[in-house]
Amino acid sequence: MRKAKEKPGSARGGKALWREDGRRGLAAVRCGRRKMKERHIPDRLARDFVQEAAKINGLMMTGVSFFAVGVELFNMVRVLALSGAGLGTLNNRIYFGFYLVLFLAGLGYLILESLLKMGEQAKYKLSLVSGSVFLLWHTFFNMYDMYRSVSAGKIMAITTLVAFSALYMMRPLYAAVNLALNFALLIPWIYLVSGRDPGVLINYSIAAALCLVIYIVRFRNICLELGQKEQISDITRQLEESRKQFSLSREQYALILQKGHFITFEWNLESGEVRFSGEWERVFGKEGLIPDVEEFIRMGRRLKPPYKAEILGCMENLKKGELYQKRNLLLPVAGGEERWYELHLIRQSEGEDGAAVGIGMLFDIMDQKQRIMELEKELQMDNFTRLLNKTAMESYAGRRLGELRERERLYMLILDMDHFKRINDSFGHPCGDHVLEKVAELMNASAPEGARVGRLGGDEFGVALVTRNGGQSFMEYARKLVEEIRQIRWNGEDVGAGCSIGVASAGRKEASWEQLYHNADRALYAAKRAGRNCVYEYDGTTE
Repeated sequence: MRKAKEKPGSARGGKALWREDGRRGLAAVRCGRRKMKERHIPDRLARDFVQEAAKINGLMMTGVSFFAVGVELFNMVRVLALSGAGLGTLNNRIYFGFYLVLFLAGLGYLILESLLKMGEQAKYKLSLVSGSVFLLWHTFFNMYDMYRSVSAGKIMAITTLVAFSALYMMRPLYAAVNLALNFALLIPWIYLVSGRDPGVLINYSIAAALCLVIYIVRFRNICLELGQKEQISDITRQLEESRKQFSLSREQYALILQKGHFITFEWNLESGEVRFSGEWERVFGKEGLIPDVEEFIRMGRRLKPPYKAEILGCMENLKKGELYQKRNLLLPVAGGEERWYELHLIRQSEGEDGAAVGIGMLFDIMDQKQRIMELEKELQMDNFTRLLNKTAMESYAGRRLGELRERERLYMLILDMDHFKRINDSFGHPCGDHVLEKVAELMNASAPEGARVGRLGGDEFGVALVTRNGGQSFMEYARKLVEEIRQIRWNGEDVGAGCSIGVASAGRKEASWEQLYHNADRALYAAKRAGRNCVYEYDGTTE
């Protein structure tokens, strides 16, 4: 790099050095990245594919070969010694020939693979040739098997081709040629031995297409994985190059602190002093220079204890010599609200005496956090009724059951529609959907404050409520639901909607969530036996 003309200690010199070095460094990284993409990545991907394929196919072929040697040795002995006819019949001789060929092929592969010192390319080619031989052997063997016993051979033939597509790692041309060849042999033969049934041609053509789809999906995933590995490797190299070219001086750090749009800071590990960028004062309303940051954090009244501990823990780790810390923190900002920030803290030694400083950045991640919370909420919702789904209900009720205080009880209600199938059969599924939507609407509209309402599946719903006021109001809510659901109409017509409800409750340490749910379910079926369209509360004796 060219040295700046101004003195390194001057502000102007720092700016000039930063601009000059920055331009050159960024240009070098971009140029290197372009060259890497244009020249090296395709070659590296091809090489990585061959290495990965040689490893995966080699392990698989070794296992298959050992299996083939053992099994076919047993089969040959079985034909010679146990069949009774030995090689006296044509059928036995044909089967013995098949077994012998596969035995020799497996043994040959094991000998070549163990004795010859082959490179990755040679191993890859050997695995391809061996895979083709094994697949072709299976095709001919299954064709003969179909001639002898149609159904068994058909099953084994297609199973072998699916396994080949799903497990073998190969290039598209090799896969297409092997699959096309073996299907070209199999499908006409299956058609003939099956009595010229046209359905056979359709079914096995579909199977051929399925094998090709399986292979394409697997090949695409392998290429994506290898590409991602290459990208990670490239990024690592680029970061290393950037680190060498952007070894910032103290003046350059000062420039970042002044001009950055995110919050940056520099922490002197020995003195405890922290100096923040200008954005700090605007966002947090605090002075940009803090003489003792640890004391400042401990004495902060608005910062919650868990996040105090997180920040102090990061600082302690840096003092012990750890190079990097990252945390998500909920911090109080000016104006009284709280916002989520991502803290990055890096230890760096600088100067001739090697004095350690902490270089930190605070990124506002409130938007990302809100998006994540929205997605989590979506995952908890039943898509059709927009109530909580069963998993969310179980999670909430199980957690609240463990948090119950003295005199608190968790009430659980299970509502099941009566003869709901009859509504679908008589009025159609749109009517059934309308009934379920109205049930969800009614349950939500009159639910007690603090209750969680969910759909447990199908036409079954649940409500969970923690209360200290006894279950009388909860039972009244359940009885009201029974009456309101009876009034549901479809295009002005009574569809005969009705429901049965079971209720159970548990106090502190009285039952697990599974037991509470089971008790409510027992109460529900007691309501069903009592004539439906009613509410039954579990009393400890319900069967």
